[in-house]
Amino acid sequence: MNKLLYLGVAAMLLAGCGNLEDEDYYSSNTVRNENSDILSTDLSVVDYIQSRSDLSKMSELFQQQGIYEQMPTSGELHTVLVVTNDNYSAPEADEAEKVAKSHVTNISVSPSKLNNGDRLLMWHDKYVTITLDEEALSGSVIGHILFNSSTLEQVVKAQDGFIYVISDMIVTPTSLQDYINGLDDTKYSRFKQLVLSSGGQEFDKANSKAIGVDVNGNTIYDSVFIYTNTFFDAKNFDLSSEALKATMLVFSNDVIEKALDEAKAKLKSWGYDHKMQLLRNGSLDSVYVGYTSDEDLEKWILEVAFFKKTYSVEDLKSEDNVSIKSIYDRIWRNDIQTLDLDNPVSLSNGVAYEVKDFRIPNNRLIYRLHEEFNSYAKCNTEQAGLYFKTKNMTSPKVSSNEVAPWTPLSGVWEAHGNSPLTYKIEDNTVAHFEFDYTPIFVRDNGEGGYDVRVLMVPPGTYRMAMGFKQNMTAMSVQLIAVDEAGDQFECADAVALALSDGSTTYHYDRGATLSNRLPEYYDVTDSRFDESLKSKFGYYWTDGGPVYTEVVVPAVNGEGKAVQLLIHMTSENGTSAGTLTFNHWCLRPTENNY
Repeated sequence: MNKLLYLGVAAMLLAGCGNLEDEDYYSSNTVRNENSDILSTDLSVVDYIQSRSDLSKMSELFQQQGIYEQMPTSGELHTVLVVTNDNYSAPEADEAEKVAKSHVTNISVSPSKLNNGDRLLMWHDKYVTITLDEEALSGSVIGHILFNSSTLEQVVKAQDGFIYVISDMIVTPTSLQDYINGLDDTKYSRFKQLVLSSGGQEFDKANSKAIGVDVNGNTIYDSVFIYTNTFFDAKNFDLSSEALKATMLVFSNDVIEKALDEAKAKLKSWGYDHKMQLLRNGSLDSVYVGYTSDEDLEKWILEVAFFKKTYSVEDLKSEDNVSIKSIYDRIWRNDIQTLDLDNPVSLSNGVAYEVKDFRIPNNRLIYRLHEEFNSYAKCNTEQAGLYFKTKNMTSPKVSSNEVAPWTPLSGVWEAHGNSPLTYKIEDNTVAHFEFDYTPIFVRDNGEGGYDVRVLMVPPGTYRMAMGFKQNMTAMSVQLIAVDEAGDQFECADAVALALSDGSTTYHYDRGATLSNRLPEYYDVTDSRFDESLKSKFGYYWTDGGPVYTEVVVPAVNGEGKAVQLLIHMTSENGTSAGTLTFNHWCLRPTENNY
């Protein structure tokens, strides 16, 4: 995990003033010019500002916004930034308090303690960055120190802190982090919590330097905080960095709730109700969908919300950006999802767009559909004849534990073996045989029997894979869609599979030629895995060998309505086929299955 360091002046108090040596730090003096750069007064910060007529407008702002009332009771010294009346710009009414607070910090910082790149944490909880040029580094501060983009014009050391007269009022840029922090909790609490929940900070004393003392003699540190957020650190994406040029999508509670409700309704309409034992993280439930709780879907929202590019409104309307990839390679489809392109929010390190409407993509709702042919054993005679139709094939049998169950991590990933369905050729003098299989799934019915149902598949694009047995006779496979009237539609042309070439590509569910072939969250680099099984880590319950890189399941029942499928398998090698072994089939939604 990367650790990002931010230098911010904050009041970190530890007993004793120890190593500070600033002989005139608390001396009480009448107003005089101690050197060419610093005036000194025995007045307080408040009294001094109020005493100068050329600071009256700034003083009035402080008075109206309650700054003066808060300063004496804060228990700390202060540094205050002010401008003369000639340089004063009245803020909008709704910005006045923030502007006033952006000029005050709860520490007393002398010019000698300012370093290039330091950041002062102001009362509005944002930072002002200090910049010193070569002259300032040589000791000449007037005209050579910047507070953000405002030039230092005068320094006054008051009885309880420092006053810096600057050329322009402070303008604190709003970063992505600032914008998120300021989101209205009543409207954006879910998204805000998603973003901020994994962040944290800690004080790094070893890399912090002492810069002052409070009224009780405690050391004040120019503090280094270590901010960590594993989600963003992993992608080198610092929400506060001005070097970042990003786009952020902002989701309100209402649009999140609507999308989650629609997603769950979809799963139910497809027959994938999440209460139907559709588990993950090691469950060997064959219908392997990517949803068990709102957290699963909210994770996708977080992963799709941030982009390492500042997209303009014109960019997002362009055909070149119909699909854009987030920092986590999640796809956002601008032709399907809806953003408020009339009101982009310009930020110092990017832009934010409100999401008006969106949906969770199918490829997030479904991780993969993975069923084994051994469900035959749980079918009654009628069901077996309906879903397992064969020609010139006989003696169906589930071969129990042909591959013994194993797991790389007991207690986390269940022991998984292979018990395939096998057939014999009925007439060895006939070359042709075929197998029409209707994908089904089986559940315990709670009464000692089984509930067998057709597994309906939503329209869209999928990668199809299957598993048989090494050195089995070659055959062709074709995926067919069946509508509600029973009419059949070819999803694609038949594909010839080289099952007899000696490779392990189609060997049970151990095929390793496909990328992204393993159960969700299964990590072959997991340090907890049993090292004695290391050679097998990449072969655990895979999708199998490739049939179709991308195949379209058509919407034969209407838009969005799930479809019955038929897997048609044929061969002209019946005279030499021997035992036929069928382990499983798998459909994995592609990137385009939205």
